[in-house]
Amino acid sequence: MEVEQILRDFGLILGAGLVAQLAATFLRIPEMILLVAAGALVGPSVLGLVSNPLDGTGAQLLFNIGVALILFHGGVGISLRVISRTAVALGLLVLPGVLLTTVIVALVVALVFGLSFPVALMIGAVLSATDPAILIPLFERLNLHPKVSQTVIAESAFNDVTGTVLTLTLVGVVEAGNLTISGPALQFSQELALGGVVGIVAGLLLAYAVASTARAGIWDEAPGVAILAVIALAYFSTDFVGGSGYLAAFLMGLIVGNMGEFGLGQHDRNAEMLENFAGQVSEIATLLVFVTLGMNLPFDALWQYLFGGLIVMFVFIFVARPITVLACLLPDRRGRWTRNEIAFLSWCRYTGVIPAAVASLLLADGVEGAEIAVSLVALAVLSTLLLQATTAGYVARRLGLIEDPSG
Repeated sequence: MEVEQILRDFGLILGAGLVAQLAATFLRIPEMILLVAAGALVGPSVLGLVSNPLDGTGAQLLFNIGVALILFHGGVGISLRVISRTAVALGLLVLPGVLLTTVIVALVVALVFGLSFPVALMIGAVLSATDPAILIPLFERLNLHPKVSQTVIAESAFNDVTGTVLTLTLVGVVEAGNLTISGPALQFSQELALGGVVGIVAGLLLAYAVASTARAGIWDEAPGVAILAVIALAYFSTDFVGGSGYLAAFLMGLIVGNMGEFGLGQHDRNAEMLENFAGQVSEIATLLVFVTLGMNLPFDALWQYLFGGLIVMFVFIFVARPITVLACLLPDRRGRWTRNEIAFLSWCRYTGVIPAAVASLLLADGVEGAEIAVSLVALAVLSTLLLQATTAGYVARRLGLIEDPSG
């Protein structure tokens, strides 16, 4: 009976997602908005047709493997040559940039909700990461300039690690009742190093396996099985040893997508097969993740903390992000950032899967301030989807950042 229930719920989630995608095509709005709305409709808060709680095995497995596949696909589409020119800005955005956003948001959270500063810092860290699950499919449709789109996608993939590790280390600070730096710094360094090592090694092995060059390419005709197997094994192996599985998945995609830089080549047909497979799996994962996210929106808590949350969202979107982008991009002389590019990156700020999953873990563990964190993440998801995802195409066109497909 339990297996039947799982299959039924899975079918309903997929069905709701497919209907939402169809409606988004007709309405010409970002599909992520309708995916979240569809999840809320069929979820426990409205119709009660299906339930997939964030702290359940199904949702956790979906977020772990689903987001890893989305990150892998995002890495495949990024050119090392492009992001190498913006490496300084990228490094600043994913390290001090996350810390800067965390502190700015924490100051407002502490003031608005009357929380202690360590708790407010933890909530700021939950909100600090941007979301590649939204950015990757959105930017593919917009056809943005590669320099802008690939920098933001890479930032999102890397700062998921920064935001998550920072949050979990601050949980220890909140529970211990004192603010220390050595422990969080050591844990962050460990996750970054282990995730990077596993991702690079697994990525090189996978690239060798799917390449079409001599003596390599044992899976070049059928890359799907190899990709799924290696991503799953690498993710859980990395997580087991204390590294970041998300960082490993992104680095694997980055290496496979740039295998030519490592002396490995693919025939055009095989390269197209790999890209199509990665894209299709990523699209399915995106559908499942956002419908599940909509099913778990905490409407009661949203209403309770709405007024204070709106104040935090205003600072979050209109103050913290522009300050962070300016502080991180202006020192990057090599990147030659234009005013229009800086303006778009300042507006490009989406919250989604990773912060929601982290906030739900805090709530499940009963951490102080977790309910406010969940409410603010839900409000950030809705605010950034409704306000920014719907206007991204318009803003990019007005700023002249859309590539000409015929060119």
